[in-house]
Amino acid sequence: MTDGGGDAPRVRVHYGMSGSVPLQLFEFVFEPAGCYVLECGAFTPLFGLSSGKHTRRAAAVDAVYDDHGIDGLLACADTVRWLAVGTIDRVTLHDGGLVARPKLTIEARGDAPDRAVRLHDVDVDAVADALEALVDGAVRVERVEGSGLF
Repeated sequence: MTDGGGDAPRVRVHYGMSGSVPLQLFEFVFEPAGCYVLECGAFTPLFGLSSGKHTRRAAAVDAVYDDHGIDGLLACADTVRWLAVGTIDRVTLHDGGLVARPKLTIEARGDAPDRAVRLHDVDVDAVADALEALVDGAVRVERVEGSGLF
């Protein structure tokens, strides 16, 4: 999780994974006006996950952000979706409990798709604090104990 420099305040949630086969690598960049949802690569268990390709891709995406900021991140993503703040009902962060990775869920209103991803190497409380400060009540940010499976 980082907050971007430059003009716009933002909170970036780095290295989320979702799906079954293939798994998809996600990045999220929250701004006061909404959230960019970036798909940054797909990985199959046999040829991607077992060789650590997802970890290398996440590190490469992180380096692009460090070097080129939000513009570089948007350019390197396979797919970019924008969720305006009015379409986001709430953001829920599960701490993962004892057996799972932390989980970020964006619940959207209307036709906007919901997103739920498992997060790697993240401090859930730091992300929640940063998001609460950024959205300043425009979106509900909830912290939940447990895995988020139920």
